[in-house]
Amino acid sequence: MRVLQIVADGKPGGGTTHVLQILKGLRHAVSFQLITEEQSYLMKEAGALGIPCQGLRFFISRLNLALPFQLRALVLALQPDLVHVHGGRAGFFFALSLLKIPMVYTVHGFHFIEKSPRIRRMALMAERWNFRRACHSIFVSKYDVTLAENSRLLSGCDKRVVIYPGFSLKNLPKAHPRTLLHIGFLGRLEYQKDPLLFLEMMAYLPEYSATIVGDGALAPMIKQEIAKRGLCGRVHMVGELSHGEALEILATFSVVVLTSRWEGLPVLVLESMGIGVPVVSMNVSGLEEIIHHEVNGMLVEKRRGEDLADKVRIITHNEGLRAFLIKNAQATIHEEFSMDNMLGSILKIYQEASVA
Repeated sequence: MRVLQIVADGKPGGGTTHVLQILKGLRHAVSFQLITEEQSYLMKEAGALGIPCQGLRFFISRLNLALPFQLRALVLALQPDLVHVHGGRAGFFFALSLLKIPMVYTVHGFHFIEKSPRIRRMALMAERWNFRRACHSIFVSKYDVTLAENSRLLSGCDKRVVIYPGFSLKNLPKAHPRTLLHIGFLGRLEYQKDPLLFLEMMAYLPEYSATIVGDGALAPMIKQEIAKRGLCGRVHMVGELSHGEALEILATFSVVVLTSRWEGLPVLVLESMGIGVPVVSMNVSGLEEIIHHEVNGMLVEKRRGEDLADKVRIITHNEGLRAFLIKNAQATIHEEFSMDNMLGSILKIYQEASVA
């Protein structure tokens, strides 16, 4: 069976990690191909696995009228039995190519939530098109299913399932915090991730240091804010790293802080829990499906740096609680986020879709 993966954004992140897990974990059973952003991290990593890759420029504009024709030509040349698209942009442009090949659509979180009314309407129309076109739809959180239902996106979408991301604890580094007073932020420096809230929190933690891993449109602003807030000696930016490098730095944090405005089901949280790094997170989107407050992590309701700082202090000043959270977090990963279960569920969908 030839399965073509289409991913618009090939930058390091949860969706990219998920696709690489599929490529690595199922290549014994499936012949994979990949179309993604030209010269992206994902394209390089998949190429290193021996996966045939084709690059496209998905981000020239919101509606690049040439892209569906370019995508159609590439797909016809590759002749897959099945196409698995990840994210709304990839799904929309493939749907516009008007090819009749069976399509599996994975939602890695919805991004229309905080868009302007005009952009939101366009995004909702595109998502409805994606779900109607897909023969199977995969969600990574129950929250996104509810959001899709409430937004009336699923009319005509008969086959849908929630498949949580999976992890193997043996493939993750072990936590070795530099010091209990060193914490971290790992993610794209974009509005969605709200890195400015992380800096606001650091103002309430004068005795702590921090590392920010990631790059994005807000990077220049974050550098300016670090200087403006007098944080230069305590907050260090390392830019965008490979997935492996990011995990190694993550393992040196005593706590990782998630300040996102919205998410799907963030892989970062699962990786942190598996490594043994406690998580303090804003309670947004599907985070309650992973984090049980004061059991395997900490959730914060109000977007206030002071509230985040309080939770960081509680964890780093109570070794018994810290050990309790780590133990329960790793049990959560083992019991609820199995790599074998994830890969088995996806392979089953491939087999059903290819003979439909």
